[in-house]
Amino acid sequence: MISSDDIGILAQQLTSRFVGLLWSETDMRKLIGWLGWEWTGEPGGPAGAVTGLPGGDAVLVPVKATEREWATLEEYLELVVPLSRPAPEPRAQAQEFRRAADAVRQVLGDATYVGSHGSTQPYGRREARPLWGCPFLRWRKDRVTLELRAGTDGPELVLQPSEAWERWYSLAGRGFVGVLEDCEQQLQHPRWELAGDWDTLQVSIGAFLRTLPAVAVATGMSQNLSLYGRVGDASPIMFDIVCDDRLYLGYCEYMVEEAARGDNAVKLGWTRRELLPPGHIHPGDDGDMPWRIDAGGPGEVRASEMSALIVRTAQAAGVTKATDLIIGRESEYRRPYWVHFAELAMATG
Repeated sequence: MISSDDIGILAQQLTSRFVGLLWSETDMRKLIGWLGWEWTGEPGGPAGAVTGLPGGDAVLVPVKATEREWATLEEYLELVVPLSRPAPEPRAQAQEFRRAADAVRQVLGDATYVGSHGSTQPYGRREARPLWGCPFLRWRKDRVTLELRAGTDGPELVLQPSEAWERWYSLAGRGFVGVLEDCEQQLQHPRWELAGDWDTLQVSIGAFLRTLPAVAVATGMSQNLSLYGRVGDASPIMFDIVCDDRLYLGYCEYMVEEAARGDNAVKLGWTRRELLPPGHIHPGDDGDMPWRIDAGGPGEVRASEMSALIVRTAQAAGVTKATDLIIGRESEYRRPYWVHFAELAMATG
């Protein structure tokens, strides 16, 4: 297994050398030689490098025709360096990713951007995504960005030109992204249409919840979202989504219709907080949400069931339209990041 110190040294090396403006084969050969690695590949074919790392050999990813819109000058788009191959279980993958993240933070500081790629792959690629989650941290420098992301077998360090992913994300990104609060290079977030019907909203919430505990463990960024529902002329807080190493959903029946109160809340699928077994209440729970669900840890979340619970409860509570379920603006700040939740397709207010 690669040590945390060696991960930190590699991160420093990858970000300390000027690559070149064109990311050409010549540029890449110079970088790989400087790193002490051995170039592999024939002209016109796949290229990479023998690294000697436990994760396997590095791979150079050329710019494809469909990616030319984002990388207008470069020949190569990424140098992908697999770090390790932990056990395939979601918690093991998330914990090894976190170890790598902490090692890079030690030498490069807080990541510029942190989050999850969600239901899309960068640049719209169609290769398989890790089922346990698609977390990432990105350290942006002037011309290069170092990304730590989840590969098929384990964490990968990926060196890439800074602007290509940022252009793609601004138009087509999903998932969620936190931007460092004192970031000099602000990120333009995509403007997706809001979920206009309940079925679409349920799918969006499910996609967001499915890997949230694993992503929280992997990145070290917990979540605490408040969801407000418009009921008549009022907009009471209705749900919260709290997640660190487990996902907890909460429901408050204040100012809602009778169909979502008391015994009817039980019929909808909620449990009174005081009736939950020991260990199934979030340690920081202040009791503001009288109804609770422990939705599980990495790899355990029944996302479709949980998103359906939120939607049917909102409908029973008197929320008439999917667009009337709103993310509270206070949910967007997770020190030291401002977070944008593109995957949820919900308004913020």
